[in-house]
Amino acid sequence: MIVGRWCIARRAAWYVGALAASALLLAAPAADAQPARATGASVADSAGRRPLTFAAFRERVLANHPVAVQARQAAAGGRAELTFARGGFDPKLEFARDRKVLGGTEYFDYVDAALKIPTFIGSDLKLAFERTAGTFINPDRRTSDRGLLTLGMTVPLGQRIITDERRTALAQARAARDAGDAERDAMLNKLIFSAAKDYGSWYEATERLRIATEGVALARFRLAAVQERLVTGFSPAVDTLEAALELNRREVTLREASAGYYAARQAAESYLWDERGVPVPLGPDDLPVLDGVAIAAPDTTRLSALRAEAERSHPDVRKAEAKLRSVDAERLLATQAVLPFAELSLNSLAGRDDRGALTDRDAWDTNQKVGFYASTPLLFFKERGKLAMTGAKQEAARAERDFVRRLIGLTLNVAANDLAILADLQALQTRNVTQASLLRDAEQERFLNGESTLLVVNLRERLVLDELVKRASIEAKGVSALAALGVALGDFSRLSEFVR
Repeated sequence: MIVGRWCIARRAAWYVGALAASALLLAAPAADAQPARATGASVADSAGRRPLTFAAFRERVLANHPVAVQARQAAAGGRAELTFARGGFDPKLEFARDRKVLGGTEYFDYVDAALKIPTFIGSDLKLAFERTAGTFINPDRRTSDRGLLTLGMTVPLGQRIITDERRTALAQARAARDAGDAERDAMLNKLIFSAAKDYGSWYEATERLRIATEGVALARFRLAAVQERLVTGFSPAVDTLEAALELNRREVTLREASAGYYAARQAAESYLWDERGVPVPLGPDDLPVLDGVAIAAPDTTRLSALRAEAERSHPDVRKAEAKLRSVDAERLLATQAVLPFAELSLNSLAGRDDRGALTDRDAWDTNQKVGFYASTPLLFFKERGKLAMTGAKQEAARAERDFVRRLIGLTLNVAANDLAILADLQALQTRNVTQASLLRDAEQERFLNGESTLLVVNLRERLVLDELVKRASIEAKGVSALAALGVALGDFSRLSEFVR
């Protein structure tokens, strides 16, 4: 009898030690606010897997994802449009020759060459050379054998004095360039937000799978321990059934977690492409970890300054501002159209051998070519209609900009509030894991003392597993909340002060 009691005591001590070890296995993630990440990274290292931080994942996404390529092309398109508009101010070199000879008689030989330089004040400069020869030529075109030089300019006096089509096109192209840059940033921000949500889901699924795997391992160990206790008469037969049922339940959870992990990993993998535009898979050993993205409650004082900055520089605001500037340029041109068109042309003339006379003020009175042209509609129906149309577009664009600014401020407030709540939830959930682990440990002690049942122990352990899963879910939502805040701020580089 003494030997039997010694054997039972030995097995009981072994079981207590094993249960204590299993308790430490589950309770390890509750050491601080980030234990699940630390544990995951540790397991990954010991298993030869590579922790893939969100920062590294984001860089891989932004490098070659088709949306990132499209975003960069959107900005390049805006710059190309600006280059096209600058073509309106491109100096132009012209040359023409027209010669006719019939029956051995040279009727005429006209040579015309000119350099025209548009300016940003609406005037055009011109340096020209012309030479005529032949028997039948227009008297007003006659020049000496050496030709005639012309230096002149055209000056707008009515329309085009403040702006014109070329300057309007340039202003609109600059707005299009800024809109393209803003569109690029907006597209990249939305891409990062989407990738962050799927990365968070992948992390949560990874933690669910890890927790479910540990739960199955513990259930198998407990079933073996109960079967051993049954042989010695230390546990009733019903405990074996209870332990087997718990193992079956956890294996079902493990299979569900495996399916969820596969789907979440595939979703995260869909963001990875190479430089040739070919999808690439995640590495078999890549493991999501949340190092560097631990959320912290925002400072409300700092948040006010960031909100004011976002309302000025957010990509959506910049797009609205660019649209308004484009409409403003169109409106200014429409305003000019209600003025009469008038243009003055001033040209100084000189022979090819007397080029200095082109800029000689004393020679102007005897060597000049002056022209004036004016026209105007009488009722300005077209011009007034255009002015009214652009006025309506201007008011609509201004209202859109104000609405976008307001929406950005509200979105930022919501994102910051969500982040603050999740920071509190994460701390609270960590305490829940710790307390659930303590309850489970106490229940196991009561069970070993014969004061509880295996069913209650299993219930307590289920609570620990559930609380671990909840914490992983909150941490994953924290990634999405940070990404949402980054989108609201319009610049992910400003998120550094919201992580710890």
